[in-house]
Amino acid sequence: MKNQENELETTKEIETLSAINNQIYEVEEKPVVDEEKTIEEKPTDFFTTPKKPKKIEKLKNWWKKRNKKQKILIITGAVLFLIILIVSIVLLVLSSKKEENIPVPDVIVQEENYRYENGVLIFLNSNQEEIGRYTCENQNEELCFVSYYSTEDQFDVEKKVDESNQVIATRSSILDNTYVFINDNPRSTDEEIKLYDMKNNETKETYTLIKKGNNNQYIFKNENHQYGLMEEKDGTWTVKIEATYDYLGFVSNSKNYYIARLNGVEMLISDSGKTISKSITGDIKNLNETYVKVLNGEGKYEVRNFNNQNVFGSSYDYVELRSDYAILITNDQMFLKFYDKNKLNEEGIPLFNKDYVKTSVYDENNQLKETKECFGIEENNDIITLSIHNNEEIITSTINKKEGSISKTLRNMSYFDGKLYFYSDLDKTSLLGSYTCSNKNNMEESSLKNCTLAVDTIFENNDYEIAKPTGVIPIFNERFVFITDNPDLVNDTTKTIVLYDLKKNSSLGKYRNVNTYSYTGTSEITFTTVTDLQVVAQNQNGNFGVIKINLTDVTGHIGFNYSEMEKLRDYYVAKDGNGYLLIARKDGASVTSALPYKIRNYNNQYVKVNNNGNYYIYDYKGLQKTTTGFKYIELYDQFFAGVNENNQLGVYTYDHPTQNIISGGELISLHRTNYYGNGILAFKISGTEILVGNDTSYTPVAQNIVLPTEN
Repeated sequence: MKNQENELETTKEIETLSAINNQIYEVEEKPVVDEEKTIEEKPTDFFTTPKKPKKIEKLKNWWKKRNKKQKILIITGAVLFLIILIVSIVLLVLSSKKEENIPVPDVIVQEENYRYENGVLIFLNSNQEEIGRYTCENQNEELCFVSYYSTEDQFDVEKKVDESNQVIATRSSILDNTYVFINDNPRSTDEEIKLYDMKNNETKETYTLIKKGNNNQYIFKNENHQYGLMEEKDGTWTVKIEATYDYLGFVSNSKNYYIARLNGVEMLISDSGKTISKSITGDIKNLNETYVKVLNGEGKYEVRNFNNQNVFGSSYDYVELRSDYAILITNDQMFLKFYDKNKLNEEGIPLFNKDYVKTSVYDENNQLKETKECFGIEENNDIITLSIHNNEEIITSTINKKEGSISKTLRNMSYFDGKLYFYSDLDKTSLLGSYTCSNKNNMEESSLKNCTLAVDTIFENNDYEIAKPTGVIPIFNERFVFITDNPDLVNDTTKTIVLYDLKKNSSLGKYRNVNTYSYTGTSEITFTTVTDLQVVAQNQNGNFGVIKINLTDVTGHIGFNYSEMEKLRDYYVAKDGNGYLLIARKDGASVTSALPYKIRNYNNQYVKVNNNGNYYIYDYKGLQKTTTGFKYIELYDQFFAGVNENNQLGVYTYDHPTQNIISGGELISLHRTNYYGNGILAFKISGTEILVGNDTSYTPVAQNIVLPTEN
């Protein structure tokens, strides 16, 4: 309410002041008449102060009646009015002046290989020295300039882009300090590019597009939108490929092949125009001397050879070609394969972004702002080092190409980065499982030594089994595998054979030696299905026992209570603290009493043993039947054959082991010393007939065995 009263009072004061001003103005309109009347009535006395006009007195009195706030408002308004008046007068004076002749400033634009000055292009060498000039027809620095190479290609090569993700164009070069490509058009949208000869001050040819090819070669497009290739050499321009293609492109490759498109189909051609490949299905994104990577109609990548065959038979999210292998990316994981489909890694390397093509982003001042990259790759001899970008973190992975080369030679198996991988198929696509080695293989070797498939190492030493090439132990039931996993300097205490379950990824046992009695005779993986396989094994404490491999599990069968054990026909020969025994394979029960010497063979009642090269016979109860040692003994049901130290053969009964029962009682001289096994032996007995082995055959002897009559 108080503010309203003040505003009303101020309004009244302004109206009063305005009325007073009007009165003053009226007084000043007739100053002479009023002055005369004053003089006539009251003569001037220079020594007496004249009375002030009445209206001025009123104004003065009015001013005195104003409070401080009102006076400030009035003075402020007057000052503002005076300032506005002065500024208006100054502007009016300035605007009324005649324009003087101001000189047009020089237009100078400095670029990497030229300078634009007032409608003239001044060409510069690498030392920024002038080497030629060109007078622009369109004297505008944005219309007349040294041309840029086209950015139309969409190859998978490292890119430089601006902050709006537009590819930063590269300025074309000045060639031999003589030739230069120039844009000089009345409109920025015009496409004409001149090939200008600065020494002769002439335009040699015009184009609508220029791209860099190999070395001093240049892809051009003519006014008919057809592509060709030209080359500059020693000041001479030559058309290498006539402008007949719908498209030409070049991405650096060791063979300097060009990518051509004609009637919607892409192919590779040489710089002389020779066709190198068949028509390629898809858009070629890059290539090497043998393969191309293409983007198919579904937006997926494929690797194709020059015959347009899909090398890997699949498509991927991204592909990168190296000289002898390809990088294949799918489901955010990286795999490496040789072009023959053999792998360099089995487990995919995780990736964390999709910036597969390295991209550098520059700001408006051409300063690097950021680099977008999924992975980097370096090669040093056989070691591939992969740098995987995970935001600010870089995760390093290494791959040894030698592992891939060795894995090529392995059937149904691979070795990568300290792990063995097992497959059910030769193409190695169906993985059964993997095993992580405790002792990595030395890749300087030509084969796997430390960690690989095991072979049987418990060998029979008897007169029945013949040494055979053991070979690699099979994988049983596509699940159970024996693996040798040893350090370089292996001995009996560090030697390890692991029985591993591929399905459960678990170790079922570790042993020094095993014998599965498989005898595959090959170094390649084989597969065997078993339901009740008994395996003799020596545990890492040095004790022997038997385990059993069933269809789905492995169980203990005969306890590890023996210091020696091997299979002998239908039994095991085992040694405990009491001596050598024949034990049943079914349940490990003893068949014989303990004997002091190694059992070499048996029949249904007797065993033969060997003590320091001399053979003896015992019965199952441990009773010794012969006291005289023989060089060799062969057991038969009703008699045994004994060979003395002179390699002479006699035949004896178990009850009378010193009486030769050959007719005439004579010993038979033998020509050979191989008494058991395969091939022609020193002798063999068929019924009661004795045959003596010669070089190539057997000869029956005159004497026959005379069996004793039963009492």
